[in-house]
Amino acid sequence: MSKNKVVLSLGIVAILSLTVAFSLVNASSVETVQVSPLSEQMLTFNLNTGQKFTGSLAISGGGEDINFRVVDPSGAAIVNLGRVTSGANFDFTAQESGAYTLHFDNSFSLFSTKTVSLTYDIGLPSVLGIDFGQFLIIIVVIVVLLFVIAALAVALNRRKKASKTNQPPPPPSNPQQQKTN
Repeated sequence: MSKNKVVLSLGIVAILSLTVAFSLVNASSVETVQVSPLSEQMLTFNLNTGQKFTGSLAISGGGEDINFRVVDPSGAAIVNLGRVTSGANFDFTAQESGAYTLHFDNSFSLFSTKTVSLTYDIGLPSVLGIDFGQFLIIIVVIVVLLFVIAALAVALNRRKKASKTNQPPPPPSNPQQQKTN
C-alpha cells in the first residue's frame, strides 16, 4: 500500500472515530409535557452512578409558570427550583444508579394547562474525574496519533530500504592492495 493511501486511510479512520466520539458526547433530547390544571406530570430517567443530567425548561400557557423538582431513587429532592416562570436551567450528577424523577407540578393553577418543553443531555459516567465522553475523545485521539506515528515510521523504514537498494555498488577493490606475502 502506498504512503498516500495509508495516510488517507488513517485520516478517514480519525474523522469517523472523532465523529462517533462527539456524537456520544453531544446528544441532546427534547421532551414536551402537558400539565393540566390541579395536576402533576412526571418524567423518569434511569441513570447510572456518575452520569450528569443537564436540562433546560421552557414553559408556555397560562402564567407560564410551574413548580419543578427532581427526586433521586431514594425519594430525596436533589433539585428544587420551586415556581419557575418562563424557563430555567438545572443540572445534577447521579450519586446512585436508579430512577430519577422530574416533577412538573401545576396543582396551584385552577384553569390553565401548561406546556413544558424539556431539553436535556445525559452525560456518560466519569472516568478518573473526567466525563466519559471526553475520556473517549482523548483515547480516540491518542489511538489515531499512534496510528499516524506508526504509519510514518513504516514509510520512513521503506524509504531507507529503497534508498539502500538503489545505491550504486561499491567500487571494485584495487588488485594491487590485495598482494599476499
